[in-house]
Amino acid sequence: MRVLVVDDHPAFRKALASALQLVGDIEIAGEASGGEDACIGAKELQPDVVLMDLSMPDISGIEAMQRIHSSTPELPVVILTAHADEGVERAARGAGASGFVAKGRGLQDILRALHEVTAAG
Repeated sequence: MRVLVVDDHPAFRKALASALQLVGDIEIAGEASGGEDACIGAKELQPDVVLMDLSMPDISGIEAMQRIHSSTPELPVVILTAHADEGVERAARGAGASGFVAKGRGLQDILRALHEVTAAG
């Protein structure tokens, strides 16, 4: 499974990408530091799934997800955010998120979400 990791905090993004690569069936297709780069990466790198934060300095994860889905509607996006409450999750899913994970959850929860959305495709 090829994953595009999107988060504006470089240390978190790098640590997450490194942790995901330790899993046998995960390959990091690329990394992006913001929503604009996520849109470009989703098109150019052709990942199997995008793992993306909601809060970024250029455009929000919601807007980036909508742009990604306009060009690649079948590409699943899993939101990984520190702003995890029911309202935020509803908004993300309403905008097209295939999965939603709170940053406070463990790596197993992230992996579960990634596998669930790629298996559903």
